[in-house]
Amino acid sequence: MRRSLALALSLLGLFDSLYLLYSYTSPSRPMVCIGTGCDAVRASAYSSMWGVSMPVFGVLGYTLLAIVIIAESLFSATLARWVRQAVLGMTGLGFLFSLYLEYLQAFAIHAFCAWCVTSGVAMTALFALAIVNLVRSGPEPEPAAQLIRVRSLFAVCVAGVLVGVSAFYLLARHSQLAPAAPQATPASLVERLVRPGSYETGNPRAPLTVVEFGDFECPVCGRGEAAAREVRTQYARQIRFVFRQFPLERIHPFAEKAAEASECAGEQGKFWEMIDKIYSRQFDLSIEGLERDAAELGLDQPRFNQCLTRGAMAGRVRQDVEDGRALGVRATPTFFSGQKRIEGVMTTAQFSQLVAGQLADLGVTMAGNVEPAATPAAAAPQKPTTNPAATRTPLQESAATTQPTPSPRRAGTDAGPASTGLQGAASGESIAGWQGAAPGGPFAGFQTAGGACSEADAAKKQPALIDTQELRQLLTGNAGLLFVDVRPASDYAAGRIPGAITLPADEIDGRWSTLPKDRTIILYESGRSSADICAASRAVGRTLLEHGFPFSQVKVYQDGLVGWEGSGIGSHR
Repeated sequence: MRRSLALALSLLGLFDSLYLLYSYTSPSRPMVCIGTGCDAVRASAYSSMWGVSMPVFGVLGYTLLAIVIIAESLFSATLARWVRQAVLGMTGLGFLFSLYLEYLQAFAIHAFCAWCVTSGVAMTALFALAIVNLVRSGPEPEPAAQLIRVRSLFAVCVAGVLVGVSAFYLLARHSQLAPAAPQATPASLVERLVRPGSYETGNPRAPLTVVEFGDFECPVCGRGEAAAREVRTQYARQIRFVFRQFPLERIHPFAEKAAEASECAGEQGKFWEMIDKIYSRQFDLSIEGLERDAAELGLDQPRFNQCLTRGAMAGRVRQDVEDGRALGVRATPTFFSGQKRIEGVMTTAQFSQLVAGQLADLGVTMAGNVEPAATPAAAAPQKPTTNPAATRTPLQESAATTQPTPSPRRAGTDAGPASTGLQGAASGESIAGWQGAAPGGPFAGFQTAGGACSEADAAKKQPALIDTQELRQLLTGNAGLLFVDVRPASDYAAGRIPGAITLPADEIDGRWSTLPKDRTIILYESGRSSADICAASRAVGRTLLEHGFPFSQVKVYQDGLVGWEGSGIGSHR
């Protein structure tokens, strides 16, 4: 029985290592992450040793263990004892190596990969069984008993292969790149775009609804939040603005909890205030940081902490993600305005131009708190002349004069059924709030100001993460390092690593060619918290790797400016 269990554990470890090897050596496919740290571990400098991918050692070790465990049942008692001692030595070394890997995840990478932890648990159990098997070894079994033992091991192997192949097939299918984003149908817009529990602000009976799917850890979303906030203020009487959660966990492991935190704050009436807090402190999305934000907003702290730690809002976040996928969302930020889906960050002028143009198409007069200059005349697209009296529905007529209600507010709680602004879509009727630009219309060529954080980013090759100790080693005898500060220019001006150049993350698409390919590039941010996993630096690193920069020469310094200043490295250079 102990041998069968040991063989099963060896096969489990082998399967685990094979999948890790498949994921590590197939950057074109995203990794199926159980938990939040898989990509961070894979992207770290510890994902390989002596130039060999770490899972290779697992594959070799578990394969050898499985062979030796089977061989033990075929040998005589004397030889079997030597084999048991060999198994004890092998599993002992594996156990110590697993402890070392767990130490690295905890204190160097600051993230845990569930696949790696599973391998460590399997090796620990194998080590314990090896000790018991050596201490309790009995006399040489009779031939009949030995045959039964061999058959049992054979059955375990067959079962392991069948289960392993099936599981690997399912994981490989799940790892495939997401298909092209589908076009949202009127029926899907009605059903999924705005849920009764979605948080909204502005005019609940507005003729135009704007919905954002965002990720709080996405640096692009952070850059675009100022424009979104400005538009929410400028057009508070003309539009209804709804926020939906879309955390990209494969590349932003802290985004899920940040999304839950905003929902927990919303339960206490501070959803939009929490959004502002989170975006202003994207460098720290740890549980402690989110709890600090809640305290500064004056929330009921025990209630908020309980909501966050128990995952009370996880289901709501998952619902938003499912709705987003069904509507074709594949990146953040993604906006739905009218029947137009816009992917990527917009400037305030672009956002205002889009909203003003669609309101004009709906026959809504700019009034109230909107300044005429909000839409640059020179940039405004040409639109056909419309007769407002002929095109405005009774709902739109009342919306033009309705005052906005205070925020936050959940959709469907103030204006009754009409507050969704999507009636009639399924039957093909005119949709109040969704008569905006159709495909090929005046906004068909609308361009955003910047990129977006996408699910496809998880499939790209990730730059290596290094800590301060590894940076020290790189600096030893290496005068060719180039530090690149990816923060906004204002942050760079306030303080930086000596000799660093500035290249803000949102400018990388136009300036990547200015960086040399013959030097080791160290990308860094502030490093102001343990929860800063360098989302902007990693995004810049992915761009450089896509443009042919050598993987060995693109590093992300995860301890950032704070780590540099606290290390004393600069004083010894």
